[in-house]
Amino acid sequence: MTEPAAEMAARRRRFGLKTQLLLLLFALSLISASAYSAMLYNIDRKEIMAGIDGRLLTAVLAVNEIVPDEYHARIIGPDSIPEAEYDRLQYRLSRFAARSDLVYVYTYMRFGDQIRTVSTSATPREIETRNQTKFFALYDTAPDTLKKSFDDLQVRYDEYSDSFGRFRSIYLPVRGVDERTYVVGADVDLAMVKKRLTDAMELSVGVGAAMFALSMALGWLLVDRIVGPLMRLTEFTRNMGQRNFEPDERELAAMNAISRRRPDEVGSLAEAMTAMIARLQRYLLEMQQATAARERVEGELSAARDIQVGMLPRVFPPFPERRDLDLFALLESAKHVGGDLYDYALLDRDRLFFVVGDVSGKGVPAALFMAMTTTLFKATALSANSVAEVMFRVNNELARDNAQEMFVTAFCGILDLRTGTVEYSDGGHEAPFLRRADGKVERLPKLKGMALGVIEDAPYPAATFRLNPGDALVLFTDGVSEAANAEDELFTTGRIETALATARAETDARALAEGLAGDVRVFVGATPQSDDIAILVVRYEG
Repeated sequence: MTEPAAEMAARRRRFGLKTQLLLLLFALSLISASAYSAMLYNIDRKEIMAGIDGRLLTAVLAVNEIVPDEYHARIIGPDSIPEAEYDRLQYRLSRFAARSDLVYVYTYMRFGDQIRTVSTSATPREIETRNQTKFFALYDTAPDTLKKSFDDLQVRYDEYSDSFGRFRSIYLPVRGVDERTYVVGADVDLAMVKKRLTDAMELSVGVGAAMFALSMALGWLLVDRIVGPLMRLTEFTRNMGQRNFEPDERELAAMNAISRRRPDEVGSLAEAMTAMIARLQRYLLEMQQATAARERVEGELSAARDIQVGMLPRVFPPFPERRDLDLFALLESAKHVGGDLYDYALLDRDRLFFVVGDVSGKGVPAALFMAMTTTLFKATALSANSVAEVMFRVNNELARDNAQEMFVTAFCGILDLRTGTVEYSDGGHEAPFLRRADGKVERLPKLKGMALGVIEDAPYPAATFRLNPGDALVLFTDGVSEAANAEDELFTTGRIETALATARAETDARALAEGLAGDVRVFVGATPQSDDIAILVVRYEG
């Protein structure tokens, strides 16, 4: 993990699930407590205002009973009511207002566009300073609400400020005995209302704060109950990874305790993780055993490859004392061991036997069949009189008791080193190429021979051709002609011919074989080798 990625992962871990849940709980609790406080305050406010408005309504109804019915009928101007009668009525209204915890109670009448005070209470301060409102005093700051009540005779509530203070008031229009309208009113000091609303607000905030604290405390316990085991499970998993999944008895016991104590999803997760770790440990043990077994098999295959390679001649030049022959061969297996083969041997001073073959299949079975085939060819060539007899006898031996029904294609020949004459026979194998000393390339005619090991007593015809000094015979298996690249194109015998034709005229046997193998590797590129490759070059020097 790169350094920035590690820092980002560390930050994510610091801002973990518990922190996220607590932040979410904090936000939800704060929103809930605020909403509850606001709702509680609104309810209290409505109740307070409804109570105050109810008191005001009761007060004006009482005032209407205190003031005599004929009182307003007698008022037609500033001298309509004697001063002593007005003072007695003001005294009664003042006592009522004081007992009812009201600031003012009063009645108004309208004369034209003017509103006049025709009865009113007085505050203790006004009585002490003899500053009471006089009879028929002009109310020049009358609010619009009062005027509307005169107009439509509707009861109204109002909050307003005037020279007497700030009040919540009620206006009750009454039709008098003389069919004129007067308005009975009462005022409550808004300072008292504000105090009650403030008390309600403080109570609502206190309840909300208590609710917030309680929900946070309960939420903390719940989050810790949920996240705590998850954090322990996470730590347990991290420790397992750091120990390469080696078990720790204390941690396993803690996991089992969580699964037993918790009947919910957290307990199920702990139980599942415990079972998963147990299966993973069994799997790792099986993997170790399988790896050990595979290493043993690979060691055995490596030894088998060494044995197989040791059965083929690998020293070049094979006959360094001879100047009439140049010979080179290479073998590249697709797996540890393969089924391609080549071999050669001097039958006597003047005759060279050579063979190239390709066993059906790959791997160990093909390698065993290849080993048997190579041994049979070498043993038979030393005692047979012709290549046709070699092929015939080897075929019969391979076909006998061939339970796996394997077969091998082969091309073998005997070169007479005195004349350059080659007698050859073909058992279903690719026909080799002749590269003449002047650089021309030609292919031998294909003989009608069957692959070896299929049926007994199959005939194998023979033919001859001649190598001139400097000519080379190039034998190969289908791993060369059928080598495929990434686009599934085959190398083909046409490319083999081109590769041989473009080689230099003085090219020796090694250069021809390795040059052809190099062209195949360039053609296939990074594509894995799909078949064994064997190349044998016999160059006649004369």
